[in-house]
Amino acid sequence: MANRDDVSRELAECADCGAVYAARQWPDGTIKAIGSESCRCGSTEFELVESDEGSGLSNEPHVDGGSASTDDAG
Repeated sequence: MANRDDVSRELAECADCGAVYAARQWPDGTIKAIGSESCRCGSTEFELVESDEGSGLSNEPHVDGGSASTDDAG
């Protein structure tokens, strides 16, 4: 089992339907959605969502406990 420090929290997109989930990336590169074995479409393949630093967007996605929402504060 991986050490907690070796696992990172990320945003991941379903490779089949594009739904976005809070996910964990394991040291071996495996990406697993948090709180679910698979996407709502049934797929278990996920890809990391690339951050667009420098885009000028002020409302970046906020991930907390498996749900993604925008943070209206600030």
